[in-house]
Amino acid sequence: MSHDDYDFSLIRKIWHSDLLTPNRTEIESLIHANPLLHETLLLQGMALAILDISTFQYVGIWGDLENLLGWSKEDYFKGGVAFYVSKFLPADQLGFTIISQTITDYVGTLSPSELKELRVLYDYKITRKDGRQVRIGQESIILKADAEGRVVYMLALVSDISHLNKEGTQHLCFLSGTEKRLYALDNTTNQCVQLEMLSKREEQIARLLSQNFTSEQIAEQLFISPHTVNTHRQKMIRKMGLNNTTDLLNFLKVYRLI
Repeated sequence: MSHDDYDFSLIRKIWHSDLLTPNRTEIESLIHANPLLHETLLLQGMALAILDISTFQYVGIWGDLENLLGWSKEDYFKGGVAFYVSKFLPADQLGFTIISQTITDYVGTLSPSELKELRVLYDYKITRKDGRQVRIGQESIILKADAEGRVVYMLALVSDISHLNKEGTQHLCFLSGTEKRLYALDNTTNQCVQLEMLSKREEQIARLLSQNFTSEQIAEQLFISPHTVNTHRQKMIRKMGLNNTTDLLNFLKVYRLI
């Protein structure tokens, strides 16, 4: 399947776009230009967008979008999310459909107060305008949902996470208050599996590893043996389906799990 064969109407159906009634005045209040925000995003090589789910059009874009993806803001304003998703790799387009369904299913179980606390993170590979493929991490929060819990406006922050050493898999993470859920999507089988989260002890060890403490130093701080530290380290690598400690720490940071 090529990039252009993807049927975006599936995404509109999953997100109930045709049932939404956006308030244009409200949109205007959401997209007031903020020079400091734009400058901060430029410095960090990130881009931020506000999305109207009823139309799947972008109503505000800030940051380093052109350097990040190669395409201009005008391209995205004109083509909307359908244009953006058309640049995903075909396997990641299918993955995005599954991720979208998983998100809407989960959002439907949350109360209005829980929706306000929800962060959704996932990744996909995209082809830049220059032909180079990059892995993008997207973090989204819901700005507004309707009375039935359907998302109306969403804010999305995107960044290049190509340093993550993973192929053939997309991940999806829900962070809501104290609850954390992590899913792995196999792009070969299109199977989406919920992963076991790190234990409190594993989170402690991972945070200390990310601060460059050695196993011996961590063992001393936590009153456990270096062998126990290394056992936890290997268990975390297996849980996340990764190859080594560097990959583990990069992954946990991107998905805000430490």
